[in-house]
Amino acid sequence: MEPTSQTESTEGLSKCTVSFGISLAVACIFNALLVVLKEKSPATMAWMKKTSGHHWATHTLLSLLVFIILGLILNKTNNGNSSKSDSKSLPSLIVSSVAIGAAIILGFYLFID
Repeated sequence: MEPTSQTESTEGLSKCTVSFGISLAVACIFNALLVVLKEKSPATMAWMKKTSGHHWATHTLLSLLVFIILGLILNKTNNGNSSKSDSKSLPSLIVSSVAIGAAIILGFYLFID
């Protein structure tokens, strides 16, 4: 089967895909660490509840902001640099960050909390 676009065949992933893929990986870890922080810090939990009315709403907003802002910054600084290796390593990076984030949350609730 032939690739459907020039980007797929020779250039790897677009700079936007790479930038926001990396941003997604960072946001996954940030999300997990934020769960731990708010559960261990009553002051943080209170601030998050006060900010939006519910701590999960603030949690979601902060995670989305990390994802969007970091993605835009990386996209701007990437200068279109991506390679075929990005198409192989980016999915692994994303899956790994999701697994690490899940392990952080699971480990926290099983062993620390």
